[in-house]
Amino acid sequence: MENTANMDALADVLKAIRLSANTYFCTDFSAPWGMEIEESQQGMFHIVVDNVCWLKHSKAEEPLYLSAGDIVAFPTGGAHWISDTPDSPKQPGSDVVENILNGNNPFQVNAEESHSGNNNTATTLLCGSFSYDSSIDHPFVRDLPCFIHIKASETPELAWLRSLVTVLAHESRHPSPGSSVMVDRLTEVLFIQLMRTYMTSTSNNVGYIAALADLQVGSALNLIHAEHNAYWSVERLGEAVALSRTAFTEKFSRMVGMPPKTYLINWRMQKAKAQLEGSDRAMIDIAEGAGYSSEAAFSKAFKQYFEQPPGQVRRNSNQH
Repeated sequence: MENTANMDALADVLKAIRLSANTYFCTDFSAPWGMEIEESQQGMFHIVVDNVCWLKHSKAEEPLYLSAGDIVAFPTGGAHWISDTPDSPKQPGSDVVENILNGNNPFQVNAEESHSGNNNTATTLLCGSFSYDSSIDHPFVRDLPCFIHIKASETPELAWLRSLVTVLAHESRHPSPGSSVMVDRLTEVLFIQLMRTYMTSTSNNVGYIAALADLQVGSALNLIHAEHNAYWSVERLGEAVALSRTAFTEKFSRMVGMPPKTYLINWRMQKAKAQLEGSDRAMIDIAEGAGYSSEAAFSKAFKQYFEQPPGQVRRNSNQH
């Protein structure tokens, strides 16, 4: 059996889908304010750094009241609005972001109120996005939740996360050398914690994210993602997690949405493609790592999977 140390399927998947994160701004909005945010190809998030506001998304019947410290995310880019009150007029979110990035906050705090300290209606928001490589067909992306809400009042154990938000807010407001890299990395950490929180709190018992948190299927996924030289088979995986082949196959298929053999093959192909694009490993070594004894057999299977031969993938990557 392979060494099971330091195996982490979630980390491996996030690398494969090329997770990137970006904080747009951390700024004060003076009432009345509101943003109408359209559906997007990117995931989005908002953090209420100070004061309160309201949010409404398409899956909710009523607006949600958000307090300082609350974090909301739309990993699949769902449409929503966010404002100081439910009835406040709302500007297109893309226009607001563009204006703020150009130094023209449309909801700028009144200077006199700001200096006098009487501005009790300003809300501080930290907003940004998450993006992934949509060309990679993986159940993690397919099963991303539409909406995540981490309530500050219900998660005292996440005080460290709010400390991270404080640093993120400071770096966004007061950039200094290295701030852009720091902000992006911290935003990626934020996304990972959102996934962790969802994994442990979701009532769903099926789907890839629930599978990651499952003792047996999650362990099997970790083993698959730490694999070298096509070691694992369905039988070996079942034995490793103390399930019969039949019971393991049934549970894995139900939670992940595909049989373990299919997942194994798919992941080996994705890993082989990444090696072709990002390394100089010999083709036969990549083929054997994917479970094929010859370049010809690997090339045929690879072309069937990606609709182009492995040599073409390598040549294309070398041209960029």
